[in-house]
Amino acid sequence: MSGLEHRLEGDSLWLNGVLNEAVVMSLWSQLDSWQQVTTLELGALKQIDSAGLALLLELESRARVRQQPLQWLSVPAAMQRLMGLYDLQLAEGRLGAHTEIEEQNDGTE
Repeated sequence: MSGLEHRLEGDSLWLNGVLNEAVVMSLWSQLDSWQQVTTLELGALKQIDSAGLALLLELESRARVRQQPLQWLSVPAAMQRLMGLYDLQLAEGRLGAHTEIEEQNDGTE
C-alpha cells in the first residue's frame, strides 16, 4: 500500500495506510483544517517514519497550545518503537517523555 487515507469525523482524525515523508509533504498544509482534532485513531497505520511522527507531534503541539492534548488511540507497535527512539511514550493515550511519565507514576513533580 502506498499513500495515506485520512478522514475527519467530528473531533477524531482516522489515518489508514502509510504516513511517510512523501505523504507528509502534501498533508502539512492541511494542519490548520485539523484544529478541532482531539483524538488520533492510528490503528490502521501500516507504516510510519520520522517525518510522519513529526507531523503528528506538530498536531500535538498545536493541541497543547489550545490546552487540549490529543488522545492517541490504537498506536501500532512499530510506531511505539519509533516513538521510543525519541524518548516519547504514551500513558493512558496521552503523549509524554519517558521521564515525565515516570515522574507522574511516582507522584513526583
